[in-house]
Amino acid sequence: MAKKEKVWFSDANATCWTEALPCKAKDLFYEAKFDEIIEKDDEVAIKIHVGEWNRTRVLRPELVAAIVEEVKAAGGRPFVCDTTTVPYHAYNSRVTGSLELESAYRHGFTPDALGCPLVIADGFSGDDDVRVEVPEGVILKEAYVAAALVHADAMINLAHAKGHPITSYGGGIKCIGIGGQSKRGKFHEHLAHWGEPQDAIGWPLSNPDECHGVKCDFHQQCMDGCHRNAITINEKGFHRDTAACRLCYSCQVTCIFTGHLSQGFTPDYFPYAQMAMSDAALGVLKTFEGGKVGHMAYAIDIDPNCDCIPWATLPLCPDLGVYASYDVVAMDSCILDDIDNAPVAPGGANDAFEGSDYKVGEDKFKITQSTPPRYQLTAGVANGMGTMDYEKVVWEPPITRVHSAKWQIRRDPAALILRRMWTKRDYLKEAEPFAKIPFADKPVIPDWLPQDGKTKALEGMPVVTASMHKSKGVGRELSAPGHPKDFAK
Repeated sequence: MAKKEKVWFSDANATCWTEALPCKAKDLFYEAKFDEIIEKDDEVAIKIHVGEWNRTRVLRPELVAAIVEEVKAAGGRPFVCDTTTVPYHAYNSRVTGSLELESAYRHGFTPDALGCPLVIADGFSGDDDVRVEVPEGVILKEAYVAAALVHADAMINLAHAKGHPITSYGGGIKCIGIGGQSKRGKFHEHLAHWGEPQDAIGWPLSNPDECHGVKCDFHQQCMDGCHRNAITINEKGFHRDTAACRLCYSCQVTCIFTGHLSQGFTPDYFPYAQMAMSDAALGVLKTFEGGKVGHMAYAIDIDPNCDCIPWATLPLCPDLGVYASYDVVAMDSCILDDIDNAPVAPGGANDAFEGSDYKVGEDKFKITQSTPPRYQLTAGVANGMGTMDYEKVVWEPPITRVHSAKWQIRRDPAALILRRMWTKRDYLKEAEPFAKIPFADKPVIPDWLPQDGKTKALEGMPVVTASMHKSKGVGRELSAPGHPKDFAK
């Protein structure tokens, strides 16, 4: 029987100090013994996805800082990193190192917030990389890995589990399989120029007859979005220079997301993209010595699309929690199983499940993305990266005084700080007693419970409208006419 790899998990629910998600992530860091992969003064890469401009479901900086703090505590010298991207949509915000830093800072991923440097791992233009041979690859036989990852001594692969428009699901494998590649590594992994143009794998699936030409409001965006200047749209319609095209996706994204049909993908492309992603992820892992990589993932804000999409929609299921493992295939297998076994979020994933006969336990991403997400797992098994057989180890933090204080900003209660302050100046006593109505005249609580849109306490009082307030120069909207909180302000 194949060995099962452990996947540690702690859920997203919380009722007290010990159960905050950053605290649980710190606990898992030690439960998995990730501190033991770090030697004193090791350069430790913490690989994340910083997210696109206007994306609102990226990881929060404190969830990353929580791991930075423990890498430091273990003696390591952490740096958080991500890589530049190919220009897969017209307004890509991470195509150069400087643009990517602008996006990262907007999301709060600053050195001050993280507690360590933020590094663009493949450099300003995306060409700072190392070629790695991957003879075990299912499709790819080489990878171009971002130099900062190659030169790090250890790595925490810190993923955000969510969907992906190309690979169906993006978790730990995607975080390094796409996010750990340099710019040319990404073009390679996109399978550019694999096969022939008519195969529509190494080139877009093109339907020129569906192009509206210069009458399309997006025709200039389609042309300007091509970094190789391979697209011409004129009165005669659409033309692509196939020799120049490098399959960046920009024309496909413009066409698909504006409701047009000219440029797209063949269904076979998506499974192959997943397989290539797993081969590229293996390329990253091959640059580290054994036992020097730990994988973690936050399965929260589980949007059907990736953080590389410059918008966000409602999640497809509730938040799950945080995961950790030494085996990235096992971790992603566990996360996908948990997502499928979770209830559907009402109205989530752009109502993808509304009116369907979906049953909990079935493949959610197959519905939202039209392609099953587990090709990346089977490819990861085939190339030797990991196993889909896992043992899920659930962590419940102890609710004790010691553990409650363990991960706080200060180990001692903050009231002790105020206690010392009061000895120098007790500004509460300077103002007391505060002005209030006599206690004997306190409101009768049932009279303030709204019934039929009006409380007993407000009967006989005039209805104040927002327009009346604005006419008096107040200039604010009321939550509801005559609501008690409006009269209290």
